[in-house]
Amino acid sequence: MLAFDDGVHVLGTEVWLDPRKRKPRAIVTHAHSDHVGRHACWVTSPATGVIATHRWQARSVEPHPFHEPWDDEGARLTLLPAGHILGSSMVLIERAGTRLLYTGDFRLGESATAEPCVPVAADVLVMECTFGEPRYRFPPRAEVLDQLCAFIDAAFADDVVPVLLAYALGKSQELARLVSERGYPVALWGAAHAMLSVYRELGVSFGSCEPLDEQTPGRMEQLREQRRVVIVPPQRSAADVLRSFPRRRTAFVSGWAIAPHVAWRPASDAAFAISDHADFDGLIEMVERVKPRKIFTLHGPDSFAGELRQRGWDATPARHANQLTLL
Repeated sequence: MLAFDDGVHVLGTEVWLDPRKRKPRAIVTHAHSDHVGRHACWVTSPATGVIATHRWQARSVEPHPFHEPWDDEGARLTLLPAGHILGSSMVLIERAGTRLLYTGDFRLGESATAEPCVPVAADVLVMECTFGEPRYRFPPRAEVLDQLCAFIDAAFADDVVPVLLAYALGKSQELARLVSERGYPVALWGAAHAMLSVYRELGVSFGSCEPLDEQTPGRMEQLREQRRVVIVPPQRSAADVLRSFPRRRTAFVSGWAIAPHVAWRPASDAAFAISDHADFDGLIEMVERVKPRKIFTLHGPDSFAGELRQRGWDATPARHANQLTLL
C-alpha cells in the first residue's frame, strides 16, 4: 500500500520518498528545500549526496548510482535520472509484480547541468505536475536563450549591469554555464557561487565565473567595467545586493516567466522562461512514454488529473487518495 501523508510512503516498509519530516532513513530525489528533511540517513544518487552534504550538512548518505537496482524492504529499487537539477532522481519501485515510477521533480530534454531524464515503462506513475495547465507551454529553449543574450547585450550597450534573478541551487548554476559558454563572464551571489565548486567537483565545466563579493569597495563598478553578468536569487535575502547596483537591469529567469499573474514572481524589467521543470506538453509526454495503468499527480493543479482523464488515462490527484493497495 502507498500513503501520501508525508512525501510518498510504501506502507509496511521504511521506504519513504521525499518526506519533509525527519526519518531514520529516506530516499531524497534532489537537494531542493521542498524535498528534503533532516533525516538520519539520506538515500540519494551520488551527486545529490555530495550536494546535500554541502548544502544541508547531511551526516549520513547512502549513495546509489543511476540504473543500478538494489533490494530494499522486500522491493527492488532503482534510481533513474530526472533531468531537473544535477543528481536529481526518479525512483522505480518493483514489488509483487508491480512497477511504480515516482518522478520527483523532472524535466525532459537536454539540460546544461543535469543528467538527461530517462523515463521507463511502469504500471503506476506518481508524478509531479507543477506546470499542469495547458497555458504553461514553454517556447523552445534555444530561442529563449537567444532572447536572454539580446537582453544582456542591450544592458551592456546602455552601460548598465544585467542582473539575472535565479534560484540559488540548480537554476543559477545552469544559467552560469549557459551564459559563460556564450562568452559572457559571470559573477554569482554567495551561496550560488559556493555550489559552483561542488558542480565542478562533480564534472560540470563553466566559463569565467567569480563570486559577487558585493561588500568589497568598488566591486560593483568593477563588475560593470568587466561587463559581467550578475546572477542573484529572487528572494529578499538578495535585496541588499540589488541595491548595490543603482545602474542595473533585472531579468527573472524561471518557468514562471510565462505566468505574470503568480504572486511570488518578483518584479523585474524582463522575464525569460527557462525552467528545470517539465511544461504541460512535457508532462503529457512523460505519461505517454511510461504508459501506466494508474497515475497519481503531485505538486500541481488537481485539474491536471482531469486533463489526463480526458485523454483516456486513469488519473487521480494524490491528495484525494489517502492509502492505496498497489504494491
